[in-house]
Formats: sequence, C-alpha cells, structure tokens
Amino acid sequence: MSLDLIRSYTLNAGRHVGDLLWWTLTDARITRSLLESVWANAGLAAGLLPEPPTPEKALKTAVRESQVGQHDHLLRLGKEDEDEIVFAVMVEARDSAGNVSLTQEARVRLDRHAPAKLDSDRPGHDLVVSISTAYDRLLTTHTADDVRRALVKTLNCCAAVTLRENGGVYWVPAPYAETLRQLQRAVSNIGASRLDVVPIHASAEATAALGHAARTSIDEEISVLRAEIEGFLIAPPERASTLARRLETFEALRSKARLYHTVLQVQVQDLETALNKLTLQVEGLLQTKAA
Repeated sequence: MSLDLIRSYTLNAGRHVGDLLWWTLTDARITRSLLESVWANAGLAAGLLPEPPTPEKALKTAVRESQVGQHDHLLRLGKEDEDEIVFAVMVEARDSAGNVSLTQEARVRLDRHAPAKLDSDRPGHDLVVSISTAYDRLLTTHTADDVRRALVKTLNCCAAVTLRENGGVYWVPAPYAETLRQLQRAVSNIGASRLDVVPIHASAEATAALGHAARTSIDEEISVLRAEIEGFLIAPPERASTLARRLETFEALRSKARLYHTVLQVQVQDLETALNKLTLQVEGLLQTKAA
C-alpha cells in the first residue's frame, strides 16, 4: 500500500489529532558542521543535536567498524586512563589438537593530549591502517546511530508515543506538528534519508487506538519510576540533586498526561494520583536530607 493511499484513508475524519511517523536513514553519515547547518536551516533547536564527536568516541567506533568481518584477528582494549587509550591487535591461531593461542601483532594508541593522529608500533598493519582511516573520518563525522539518537531525543521532546515494541513507528500529538515537520525537513537533507509523516484525524477508532498507546506509554514510565523510588526509600541516593531531577521528571510526565487528555481524552486522574504520591515520597526524602 502506497504512502499516498494510506494518507487518503486518514484525511476524511475530524480535527487533526497528531501524526504517525517512521524513518529510513540512508547514507546518513554527516559532518558535524553540515549537521549543524541542516538542523539550523530546518528551525530545530541546537540543544536537540547529538553530542559533538570526541577523539575517544571516534577511536572506539573506528575499532568496532574495523572488527567487522575479521575472523582471525581480534581488537582488544589494553589500557584506558586519563592520558591514553591503547588497543591491541591480536591474531588467533588454532592447532590440530584444538588449542587456541593469541599473539599480539600491533598496538594502536590515542594520546588524549595530542589526539590529532593515532600512534602505532606497526602503522602499516592492515587493521591499524583501517582503524586510523576510520578515526580520521569519525573525528568530525556523525554516524547514522548519532542521527537516530537525535531523532529520538527530538521526538521525546514532542511527547511522542512508540507504537511498536522495538520503536520505529511513533505518534506525535498535534501541538507538535510544526516541530515534527521541521524534523522531517532536516532528515530529508541527511544523505538519502527520509522521515514519512501521515496525519491522523479524529475518529472513534483513531482515538481509541492512540489513546490506548499513549496511556500504556505513561503507565510504563510511571512503573519504572515507582520501582526506582521504592529503591530510594530503602537506600536514599547520596546526592539531593538526584531526587530533585526526579521531581522534574514527574512534572514532565504530568504535562504529557494532560496533553494526551486534551488531544485524545485519555483518562489521567489516576496517573495524577500516582505521580502525586511519588512526588510526596521524594519530597520527604529531600526534607530528611535537609534535616
């Protein structure tokens, strides 16, 4: 079924209640400077961008990429401290008796104080060359996984509801329609990627299905928080800031629940009650720390 045909079945009802969306990331590697430009041109907040690439992340990602497809060679972390990160290139050998031995063939080292280039005792080794080449690229480039994290971060700020257990298909409430379309414009300028949006309009079936998904989403978040707070009651965290952040989380959930109620008439009174109880528990812990 084509996307246009799907849309034709969703545009004949009442008011716009939100949008279904999914995406495909293709050729999604992008330099930091270009991603910042794409993001700004789409009108999206800079705070929704992924963290900038770092030498440590570039090295570890380069090692993961270079390990793919290797059957006899292993890349193993040898050392990691505030001054350097060292990976060992190991070759695996097996004999007719079933014995397995490992021999180190090379070292790849990142000097945290001079991260422009990697060091190695065998710079011509095929795997060392592969790691170094990938490292040079990744120092200034975001991977498709970085882009995916930025998408999810943006959707979380739009009170999005996951409609599949493993993600991939989301519903975003109508008040965030403009932000979603800004995100769509940004994604369309990242390689050959695309973010497809299908508007959903009010109908009994749409309201029931989306309302159930929205309610389930909040229930799951509250269950996780409830278990965490029960643990805090037994062993309070050392930092008061940890508790303060939970109060901010509760307020964000309240806002999300009220939004779902406004858009989909989701019943939220019991959710408010549960959040109020958790709030009182955290405030009690904060008072105990202050005393």
